[in-house]
Amino acid sequence: MDRFDVAVIGGGPAGLMAAKHAAICGATTILLEEHRAIGYPVQCAGLLGIRALEASEIRAEGFLLNPFRGAVFISPDGSRLSFRSPDIRAWAVDRRLFDRSMAVAAARHGVEITFGAHVKSLRRSGDLTVLEMGDKEIAARAVISAEGVRASIARRSGIPPPKRILSGAQVEVPFDVDEIESVEVHLGRDIAPGLFAWVIPISRSSARVGLCATESACFHLRRFLSSERIKDRIRGSPVSVVVGGLPLGPPDRTVADGMLVVGDAAAQVKPTSGGGVYPGLICGRIAGRVAAEHVLNGGQLERYEREWRSAIGREISLGMKVNDILRRMSDEDIDMMIRKIASRPEVVRAIESHGDIDRPSRVLLRILMMLAPDLSFIGTILRAMFDK
Repeated sequence: MDRFDVAVIGGGPAGLMAAKHAAICGATTILLEEHRAIGYPVQCAGLLGIRALEASEIRAEGFLLNPFRGAVFISPDGSRLSFRSPDIRAWAVDRRLFDRSMAVAAARHGVEITFGAHVKSLRRSGDLTVLEMGDKEIAARAVISAEGVRASIARRSGIPPPKRILSGAQVEVPFDVDEIESVEVHLGRDIAPGLFAWVIPISRSSARVGLCATESACFHLRRFLSSERIKDRIRGSPVSVVVGGLPLGPPDRTVADGMLVVGDAAAQVKPTSGGGVYPGLICGRIAGRVAAEHVLNGGQLERYEREWRSAIGREISLGMKVNDILRRMSDEDIDMMIRKIASRPEVVRAIESHGDIDRPSRVLLRILMMLAPDLSFIGTILRAMFDK
């Protein structure tokens, strides 16, 4: 039976980052990917903020498709809130190529990547964890679960599930793009109850159209694609389909006996946008370092819990509160909110200057402070906060 210092389950960005940093710290590291290739299947909208690209620690070569400087939020009644930054704030990316670039970086630092390695169970044996994969077993002194939303091994190890899991679906279609450097966000309970729908331009003639909802995303997406606001802009059949779950709300603990949990498996996802790559990269770096220090120097795995929550816990906590408020707002409340913000040029300028899809807390608090004197706006927010 092969033995390693650190074993990482799952070859997405969080797992690859964790494996790379464990190896950088001197730990012998193996990454176990259940599929036959890194980057498959794609379960992501493929929109990354500038911070996420920087946090990936790889050169931006080949996987960048289209830059974004702005966005337009569209309320249920068609009211629009548009803003545009002078700087590029995000990119549409090819996630398959992005993930593979991260895999190359991990391998260059000594990570052994094994494909078709479906971990079925694990057991503790002294200070080792034995991972069982059919007729093969490996042992590791520390395990990092980066399994994704299902996280069956993490759950069996006693890590609780996320607070909730949304349903997501997306298609890439030939599309009449209005503004190539702006993402569209469509709000409303009839459109995407629980979060929102989006249009992410890939080129002047194609876009990714998708949504996340409390349940039945495919049903809601079919209805959205046939709606008056979208259907006349679609110029052909879908060329790709992506479906998956979106975990929101990290469990109370992400450390078990000999194991750390990272990325979607730990619901380290931005509740405001559903983006998980940036927080997964931040937490993956911490997990890899803590796991290596544990096996090499006797460091405590519980440090991981404290460090990742210190790094991004506030953002996720605030995001969950914002998500809860939006989830409870009626379509009429959303219409009013969009119109109210759009009517305040100074608020729009604040969004353009300080908007950050990876760390939205500053701009959210700034907007709230600027609109605090508006009693109708605050009344809407308070009503949504306490509406059961």
